[in-house]
Amino acid sequence: MGRWWAGTLVVLLCGAPLFAEQRSAALSSGGRVLLDDDHAIILSVQPHKGDAWSRLALRTTGKAGNWKSLAELNGMQGQLMTERPVRVPLSMAKPELQRLMLRELFPGDRETPTGWVHKVILGGNDGEGESLWRIAEWFTGDGANYSIIKSANAANRLLTKKGDLIVIPRTILSPHFQPAGEGKRPVAEAEDDPAEIALAKSTRVTSRVANQPIPSLTVEASAYGPGVLAYGDAGGRPVAVYRLKKGEALYSSVAIRFTGRVYARDVSEVVDQIVRFNGIENVSRIPAGFPVQIPMELLLPEFRPRNDPRRLEQEESRRESARIVKRVKAKDLKGVHVILDAGHGGRDVGTSHGDIWESDYVYDLVCRLKDLLENKTQARVWVTTRSASSGYRIANANVIPRQTDHIVLTSPSYQLDNPIVGVHLRWYLANSILTRLTRKSVAAEKVVFLSIHADSLHPSLRGAMVYVPGQRFVEGTFSKKEKVYLARAEVRENPTVRQSEDEALLAEGLSTDFAHKLIDSIAEANLQVHPFKPIRDNVVRDGKEWVPAVIRYNKIPTRVLLEVCNLGNEEDRNLIKTKKYRQSVAEAVKDALIQFFALRQDNAPTLRVASKPKSAAK
Repeated sequence: MGRWWAGTLVVLLCGAPLFAEQRSAALSSGGRVLLDDDHAIILSVQPHKGDAWSRLALRTTGKAGNWKSLAELNGMQGQLMTERPVRVPLSMAKPELQRLMLRELFPGDRETPTGWVHKVILGGNDGEGESLWRIAEWFTGDGANYSIIKSANAANRLLTKKGDLIVIPRTILSPHFQPAGEGKRPVAEAEDDPAEIALAKSTRVTSRVANQPIPSLTVEASAYGPGVLAYGDAGGRPVAVYRLKKGEALYSSVAIRFTGRVYARDVSEVVDQIVRFNGIENVSRIPAGFPVQIPMELLLPEFRPRNDPRRLEQEESRRESARIVKRVKAKDLKGVHVILDAGHGGRDVGTSHGDIWESDYVYDLVCRLKDLLENKTQARVWVTTRSASSGYRIANANVIPRQTDHIVLTSPSYQLDNPIVGVHLRWYLANSILTRLTRKSVAAEKVVFLSIHADSLHPSLRGAMVYVPGQRFVEGTFSKKEKVYLARAEVRENPTVRQSEDEALLAEGLSTDFAHKLIDSIAEANLQVHPFKPIRDNVVRDGKEWVPAVIRYNKIPTRVLLEVCNLGNEEDRNLIKTKKYRQSVAEAVKDALIQFFALRQDNAPTLRVASKPKSAAK
């Protein structure tokens, strides 16, 4: 588990009872709070004489069944050894212990009516302190909440300095850290409520897989559960269980939400799998409270148990990408270079619905954004494509005439005939621009690549989504050597692109940071945002996970693909056909860029809470 911090960072829990009374006796065990060099908080407990794993697990985690997880985490099997301390991760400790551990470790923290103010006590030789990811893990139970904490603090940084005061908004605090002990019941209790478990065990849920009936679900209490799911085993197959609430639909509240599927065919296929697995005869008549079993392999990593390898891998990647990021500042975007890419174009019209071609409307949006940036900021704008007939003229009409004369601005230019060639030439062009700029001493962090699209998803979904380059998808080497590519100067100057782990982590971190600014700005403009996970590090389609090539092989550290709306939804289609909507999106993106590079004073934190993205209607 790494080296342990010494001195004041090993806090003895003296003067306060460590454990609450269990059954008929009050346990007087002592313990220590340890903080390792990776800033993981651990409770070190000395077992009692004659102790058993189940009893120790009961008094430290509140659940005797957690003994197996504790034994594995400590590298112990079989009988508990009283001479060897047992380490209990913060996330597994009972709610009251979690609060006590953090209170003892961070005595400078305080409660406020609107949140929890945390005083940073750690700081290395490089001046960097605790990461917001770790702070979010400690006080909210989920490191992914770091973006909300970042937005709620004036410094707006991913890393902190010793002595900083960091506000954790009350809306995301774990219930047992709510000010004055208010709020809902502790998360651990909510996850494993005895009544819920009893109901799940007593409910006969039969279905057939390979013509074999699945017995009643056996729910296992999990210290790693995210709160809305229970985990268990159905006929030897790991599953998560979600109880449908009144008015919820299987396709949106389960398939789209928990599996990440957004394309109509993918959603239908997953729903069919879940229906067959649960033996559901009529999808439209599923009663409220029905325990829907979801095979574990269908779940997104963040909805798997917290000790699941895929979830741990994702969280480690996010933590590392957040750690490595150091954002630059630029007032009014001075010195910033923005590369705009309108999706598709030429003979590649992208998504088409009736009289709407994706390529026409996103190109108009790019023209509007280019105009705003050039006239309202000091940014330098580059564009990857151009219409041979209309240039960058903004359409003064709602419905845009069809165009097929777009070219990629390589040397020589490429008439957009082949969509695959067109996509690859865009990122080669972007890399060439970056090379030219860095040779002129422009910091790579002052270059942003933004590819704008309009998606075609399940018709129930609405709103904007942003794709960022997940580290695990972009690390490696890639090249194109066909004649059509080598005919362009941008390809010949660097035909092979290589991305190291650190480069991939930096790209994921910066791009995710910018993506949050985009989503926040779009929501604040009262525009629709995708209701389930609007920021994603990969596309899930046809059972495969991947990152779009235009941001996968791109070397610009800050690079995103923005899907402004869902053309598969009638309301979104009607909106994009209005120049008012397209202008509003362009304004929101411009504002997001300004915020991303905004100058901020590193003073006392504010209690501003980031506005919540609007959920899509229907």
